[in-house]
Amino acid sequence: MELDNYKKVCEYWRLKALEFDYEERYAALGLPGYNQNNLPITYFGVDYEINRTDASISRVDKPEEALDFYTQSAIYHLFYFSKEEPKNSGNFIPLHELRGAAPFSPAFKKSTLTPFAKTFEGKTQQLIAAAENLGFERLPNSDAGFQAMAFVCVPIRFLFWDGDDELPAQATILFDEKITDFTHEETVIGMGSDLVNRLCDAAGLKRLV
Repeated sequence: MELDNYKKVCEYWRLKALEFDYEERYAALGLPGYNQNNLPITYFGVDYEINRTDASISRVDKPEEALDFYTQSAIYHLFYFSKEEPKNSGNFIPLHELRGAAPFSPAFKKSTLTPFAKTFEGKTQQLIAAAENLGFERLPNSDAGFQAMAFVCVPIRFLFWDGDDELPAQATILFDEKITDFTHEETVIGMGSDLVNRLCDAAGLKRLV
């Protein structure tokens, strides 16, 4: 998708967001901080706010920063696609097992999981430090496993195994099997990619292809 098209899509969702029933969705999703002014929303540990006047989204600590497509779509889609009474299952599965998302799995592996593993191969401690700096919760699984809260109601897990003489590094991202109670299955893919981007940025590494 060309940059202009990304901007058009974000503008489309901004206009739709003017009509959202935020009070109802904040309650249904268990989001904290609902009020009559600009609305707080935390995405991957970063605080944003939704402007009540025009539904634009800005980063609280860097209000002048232009937000990327992934961030805007993830936030808008949380409010639009979430079900009436969304609930997590506590059972985490890879993308190819997620209902409705299996057709996207090969592309997700090629564009997100493989680059994730390549970027952090031989850099396990940098990955751990980056995840901890982002406030993610350490998991006992794998060489570097963490749970990240995309939103307070949307946990995402990643596992990383560093390479050795016989095998290259491996990485996987796991989603609650009920994540589509909270967003669209295609948005799940974007959130997974955004997670990797944020880890790379936090580690000061360029994401490898």
